[in-house]
Amino acid sequence: MNQVLLLTKNCLADTQLQQSLQKLNFEVFCSCSVLEMLQYNKDIQELIRFFKIVIISETLSETELTLIMPHLVVAKVFVVRVDHEEPDEQKQSKWKRLGIKAWLVSEDSPGRLREKLNASNQFIYEIGHSVEKIALDGNQKPAGNHPSQNYFGRMTNVLPLNFVEDLRERFSDQEAKIFATMLERRNIPLTREEICEMLWPDAEVEHKLAQISIIVRNIKGKCLELGFEGRTIRTRRGVGYVLCRSFYSLLSEAGAEQVFASALVSM
Repeated sequence: MNQVLLLTKNCLADTQLQQSLQKLNFEVFCSCSVLEMLQYNKDIQELIRFFKIVIISETLSETELTLIMPHLVVAKVFVVRVDHEEPDEQKQSKWKRLGIKAWLVSEDSPGRLREKLNASNQFIYEIGHSVEKIALDGNQKPAGNHPSQNYFGRMTNVLPLNFVEDLRERFSDQEAKIFATMLERRNIPLTREEICEMLWPDAEVEHKLAQISIIVRNIKGKCLELGFEGRTIRTRRGVGYVLCRSFYSLLSEAGAEQVFASALVSM
């Protein structure tokens, strides 16, 4: 029997989907609390990996979806999104970039539902083959910027391949400016007042605190999404933000200052 984790903000709202899955012989765990733990960045990777498939309910907004996807991508599970209608090409493209492998709509027949979820078998096979190769090669020391992983694919002491370049491409202009400045500052915290002056010169910092927090959280999320699961940014309460020392060392070795130099020039 295939185990399915259904993440929702309201279990009653997804009763029909849960029953449909159970009729198809899927073992379904519908949870609001697991969703909350992901939203609060709790380390529950071992729990998530127990499930073969994770379905994200329509009760979650697109913003909420984006925030939890990095955790699910790192967990290497088959992620499915539920929507009220077939997504257009733009939404499909966005979901694929986030790591969503399939989507369900209300018009799906039981046969179509089974067909979409059975696509997880190939995904699980490919992940298993990849993990097996990592285990076999585990006695080889990684060279250059190649990722070092344990059995569950956690990366904490080395950057994934092309991490810096991919990060620069994914960052928005605001995220790139903050990240580039933290790189330049090294171990000197970047204050919220400095960030506000950098991004919104005419605004009061008190009015931008929430936006600053969101930008920093997005930076952390994109690092996680690209496969680096170590600590990235430390928040010094009442002071500001600073790159964690080990993370800065890895970035420096990978030439991140040069890659992000253009973000500083555009400030």
